[in-house]
Amino acid sequence: MRRLPLYLLCLTACLLLASCEKATFKGFKKMDNGAQMQFHIVHNDAEKPLIGDHVLVDYRQSLGDSLIYDSAWDEESIELEVTESSFVGDMMAALLNMHLNDSASVAFLIDSMCIKALGMEAVPGYLKAGTPIFTDIRLKEIIPAEEVAARRAALLSNMRQDEEDRLAMYYSDEKNTITESGLIILSVKGKGRGPKDGEVMKINFNLITLDGDTVLDLYGREPVATLCGDEDLGEGFAEALRYVPAGGEGHFVIPSKLAFDSVGVTEMILPYTSFILNVNNTAIMSMAEYEEEERIREEVENVKNQKRLEEEPARIAKFVKDFDIKVQPSETGVYYLEIKTGTGAYVDNGDLVSIHYNLYNIDNKLIESSYNGEPLQFIFGSGDMVPGIEEGVSHMRVGGKSTIIVPSKMGFGEVAIDKELPAYSTVIFDLELVDVQKSR
Repeated sequence: MRRLPLYLLCLTACLLLASCEKATFKGFKKMDNGAQMQFHIVHNDAEKPLIGDHVLVDYRQSLGDSLIYDSAWDEESIELEVTESSFVGDMMAALLNMHLNDSASVAFLIDSMCIKALGMEAVPGYLKAGTPIFTDIRLKEIIPAEEVAARRAALLSNMRQDEEDRLAMYYSDEKNTITESGLIILSVKGKGRGPKDGEVMKINFNLITLDGDTVLDLYGREPVATLCGDEDLGEGFAEALRYVPAGGEGHFVIPSKLAFDSVGVTEMILPYTSFILNVNNTAIMSMAEYEEEERIREEVENVKNQKRLEEEPARIAKFVKDFDIKVQPSETGVYYLEIKTGTGAYVDNGDLVSIHYNLYNIDNKLIESSYNGEPLQFIFGSGDMVPGIEEGVSHMRVGGKSTIIVPSKMGFGEVAIDKELPAYSTVIFDLELVDVQKSR
């Protein structure tokens, strides 16, 4: 059993919290609460879920004839909270009509998703207006709201006690300094004063849970400008920074009451999570000094970027010559080199495309790869993908592989990704078209 990941919850909300008032579907019956449903298995004598209950479901969603999601892919049922219907005919309305162990489908049009759920003026061009979305649901278990509340209370109690036990070791260590708020100072090195509220610090730092899991690591990069007194990462983080002088370093334990308390951060940080904070402070400056430094830095960077843009054609020409590339670029400047011809489907607008890729800079240095994880998915023609990749994929069939040389205007443009891919960088992609799910 697992909870639906945040990105799938968002997808589910978009796909399921949509009105079906004006749509009719063959074989589906409009229920009293507006859900258009088709029942496959019915247990009339079994219980139904109520608002506030949690349910375990297996479900799959299809856009027209294309399968979008199937919980069977993850080999676990999905736990959902039953809430008030946000739109007539949403998944919550469907669940409220179902009995334990029922199997049913709910249907609505993509128009409802785009216009009513996403607030669009119309269905975007890469999708076909009037396309139905079907969700097949099997209700496997109902967890009453009271049981959910008790389960959560017990879990939070255990988390709180576990944190107290862990912190006791730090509070009892005479080498540590405990501030009035409860912040634990492990050590501070360096001379001079710490920053004052309103001043800007240049810092590198990391946040590590007491279990040793790194939540955030900003070492090994340019120092980050941080306004002293800013509590975006919690009261304890802001307090700790005030103790670290310019050129110094500090090491602290931040109890959850000074961070994210009993709430945590959805999908990222559990409730009652304490942190170890390690921080290096490279500089302290006034806001005026910082703004002047930034102005000068931006001027210098703009000159570099303009020079890089002007020199891009020569860099591409050298790369093409060095690797003896014979193909001609397209009108957009993209070079397409087919490595393996695929035998599957071509890609059309609106299709759900899955690709693996390697990303290189113009120096042929590997920057990123998808091969150590899941394929990258995107809707072809939606404009959400790098234009050069969409152009490359447009030439391919499923199973095919290619290499594309992408000029900055078809890549990341003026966006600086990192020091290896500054603004106006030419990039090279190895592409493998893994799968295409047709939109119609």
